[in-house]
Amino acid sequence: MLANPAVVLKEAGRSSRNFCSAPRPRRCAVSASTCAFIIFALWSIIPRLAICQTSEEQVSLHFRAGQEALRQGQFVRATEEFKKVLALDPTLLEAEVNLGLAYHSAFEYERAVRHLSRALQQRPNLLGASVIAGMDYLRLGSPEKALPYLQRALKLDPSNPEARQALASVYLAQENFRGAAEEYRQLGVLNPDKAEAWFKLGHQYLDLSARLAYRAAHLYRESAWGHRFLGDLLFQRSRWDEAAQKYRKALTIEPRQVGLHTSLGHAYLHAGKLEQAETEFHLELQLDSSNELAWLGLAEEQLADSRPSAALESVTKAWEISPEFLALQREFPTVELSRDAAKDSVISLQAFPEGAAKHFLVAALYSIAGDNGHAQEQWKAFQTGLLAWQGVAHGTGSNQDACRSHRYSACAHLLQVQKNMTDLQRLLLGKTQFALGQYDSAADVLAQVRGVTKENAEASYWLSRTYQALGTEAYTRLEESLPDSWRIHQLRAEGYALRQDSDDAVKEFRLALQMRPENPELHEALGELYLGNHSDADAEKELESALATDASRTHALCLLGRLHVQNHENEKAIPYLKKALTLQPDLAEASSLLGTAYVRLGQFADAIPKLQKAALLDHYGNVHYQLYIAYRKLGQAELAQKALAWSQELRRGSLERDQALIMGGPEVDSEPQ
Repeated sequence: MLANPAVVLKEAGRSSRNFCSAPRPRRCAVSASTCAFIIFALWSIIPRLAICQTSEEQVSLHFRAGQEALRQGQFVRATEEFKKVLALDPTLLEAEVNLGLAYHSAFEYERAVRHLSRALQQRPNLLGASVIAGMDYLRLGSPEKALPYLQRALKLDPSNPEARQALASVYLAQENFRGAAEEYRQLGVLNPDKAEAWFKLGHQYLDLSARLAYRAAHLYRESAWGHRFLGDLLFQRSRWDEAAQKYRKALTIEPRQVGLHTSLGHAYLHAGKLEQAETEFHLELQLDSSNELAWLGLAEEQLADSRPSAALESVTKAWEISPEFLALQREFPTVELSRDAAKDSVISLQAFPEGAAKHFLVAALYSIAGDNGHAQEQWKAFQTGLLAWQGVAHGTGSNQDACRSHRYSACAHLLQVQKNMTDLQRLLLGKTQFALGQYDSAADVLAQVRGVTKENAEASYWLSRTYQALGTEAYTRLEESLPDSWRIHQLRAEGYALRQDSDDAVKEFRLALQMRPENPELHEALGELYLGNHSDADAEKELESALATDASRTHALCLLGRLHVQNHENEKAIPYLKKALTLQPDLAEASSLLGTAYVRLGQFADAIPKLQKAALLDHYGNVHYQLYIAYRKLGQAELAQKALAWSQELRRGSLERDQALIMGGPEVDSEPQ
């Protein structure tokens, strides 16, 4: 909560410990994260005065009065006192910095950065001033101006978490996903609470994945890749039929794209459409008989159809293509099987000869059946077979053939020793490392593919998949380290919510709140879930609870504003939305909702600047429709017609609707009230 900031800075170059509260970047806020507050210690140097005694006394009097006002949270009075100091002595650096901090605390970010940047020109090694100037430029929607301040801050203090968080947001705004990922990794290293570090890192990687998919779906919107991105995101949300529709659209554009039939097959498989799934896996294998994922998908379909012997044949094919790839498929099968079905399949397979493929399959079936002892025995037998294969494969085959023959480790080594790799070679290396589960290395390589080209579209796809895998990996480590923590319950709740299982999501959020009843993040997340389910009274209660603990949570403010706008309680919405924009001026959703509320109240001149600010991120056409109403009411016919045309164009764009749905954008009524 933004209260008394305990004021300014310590001696130049020293680090005070800063604290910030960042909303999750995939909801109200468009930027990846912003900080609500930063605590500074008092500037300990009493101003050194070089003018007449009377002026010295006046400067000292106003300076101390300004410091006291900051301590008491009286930021407007503080600005007046420090301005009086500078009027008497314009060269006093301490007053310049304190004035910048007072403006920052009063949410006047433009004035804050003006004075802080002026002070930093004289003394660049002021750590706190550099951090807050960078953060305020970010709030103002100017990441390019924030960048040098944050980079300088990290040179002064590489372990400063606020600077790294803000720098990650800058990189995201510039679509520098590689830079953002590196900052997130460093934040994880700096966090002494490793369970908390894994939780946050998982969220950050999944946010990177979703943002990258969103960007790529827009860049390649009429391509097979654009539809495939959206299909994958819908698949992750267990929306099998909608995902299948996207994959089918992609196949009409590029019917021979590798992996598309397999993706469609998995969508059918999870939807329980086994015949269609089997057809798609066979179609993939007609294009490429060495596609291991297609063979494994076929094996899953055959298990679901109670054909374990056929499944063993399919797994054997995958083993023959690449034993090292099969060894990494510990999540097989991804489709749900009953314990009884798994036990029956094990019995059916007992008559078949022993071999690595059988050990792999039976280990998975024993695990589903709950027989972990036999599962471990079978997995050890599989690993013995894998070691035997590795001993034979080590001395056979040409390195030049490694990539074509699916010898992934050898292929990766061959590519890594290449000098001046082309984008195609980087893409191949990234995909190979992804197949090997080397996700950090894969992400680094794929992020280096340049240019808006077909190769880049594919690289973007695999980079998004890689960030998703890294997020999942972080969550796995969290569950291993603290399986009964409140963060695990929160994670499960978010997973249920993603798959639209609201009842189980609420149960898990409640379990987390029993362990952390005052946590505003949990109340906010539960409130958002209720809001999505149209349980408005419950949503309002949870969101108000979040704000009671932390009044600076811009996301909770946005959600309450959205609730009231959707219920046509426009007067109630305005204070929440105005406060959200005061705390974070670049919140596009808050601007859109506030503009809509103003239109409904007939305040058209107030509505236009808010709607213009949100128009660039208009997915449904609603913002432009509200602009049309406002312009028309103000007699600006030409601008009104342009806004209406844009609104109609966006409403015809199904891809934009899909993107907004996936990214969690609200659909507010667009009709005039």
